[in-house]
Amino acid sequence: MQASRENPMLSSQMQDCIQDCLNSHATCVDTAMSAIQQGKSPDHIRLLLDCAEISLTTAHFMIRNSPLQGYVGSACSEVNGQCAEKCLQEGMVDCGNACRAAANSTQQMIKMMAIP
Repeated sequence: MQASRENPMLSSQMQDCIQDCLNSHATCVDTAMSAIQQGKSPDHIRLLLDCAEISLTTAHFMIRNSPLQGYVGSACSEVNGQCAEKCLQEGMVDCGNACRAAANSTQQMIKMMAIP
């Protein structure tokens, strides 16, 4: 991404976003494994695994400076937002907070990169 070389703040924010996405991935995988053991709703488990997958994919797109990272980031923000809401409703606060951070972080990256 050309802008990160010109704007150190963007580069720093991108690193934070990558970390938020990686945290969301790890937390969602751990939460999904616990949810499976507890016999939680298959729909919630699928959402957790979807969220983990899109978060990891988004981090990889950013690490590679893919020109398509805005599209993936937009999906990541949406999925993480939905996962955060569901996790917080279910009392899974750590997962909800990790997903909320990734949703907010990716949304901010999209705005800073001026991606529609």
